Amino acid sequence: MVARTIDLARVYASEQGRLKKLVRRLVGSRATAEDLVHQAFLKLLVGPDCGDLANCPAYLTCAARNLALNHLRDTARRSEIGLPDEDLKAIADPGPSPETAAVVRCELRRVLKAVAALPPRRREAFVLNKFEGLSYDEIAARQGVSRNTVISQIVAALTDLHRRLEETGPEQTGPERT
Repeated sequence: MVARTIDLARVYASEQGRLKKLVRRLVGSRATAEDLVHQAFLKLLVGPDCGDLANCPAYLTCAARNLALNHLRDTARRSEIGLPDEDLKAIADPGPSPETAAVVRCELRRVLKAVAALPPRRREAFVLNKFEGLSYDEIAARQGVSRNTVISQIVAALTDLHRRLEETGPEQTGPERT
């Protein structure tokens, strides 16, 4: 065992400089290269006997190169892209602008007021169909009327809503006054 330790020390002294240069070219960091070369020698130390000293440099070169490539792959997998604040501010927000959101809220209030103004049975049929997704047959069973009556109620509701929304017009979508 002592002979192998002395031989390993001699191999380390003769090979570590070359291996560090090789690994540093791959990973671009001196400290990382030193760590990876030490890991390669550790693999040699705890691994199977490499036979004679003539095979050790090839084994170490292969081990160090593989460790460097694994390090690069792991680093790429874990890396995050950092952007300067100016670039982050230039990225468009996929959500609506505050102005668009305000206009949409006003339009929604207007539509809901128009729905609330519908006669009760017509409103119920419309809400069950358009908001809750019930079929004409399901609404008919719930209300105890025919399918054709439900269709007539929903068509009438759509006609009423269209007329009311045309009367109020989009220009009245400003802030609501109480």
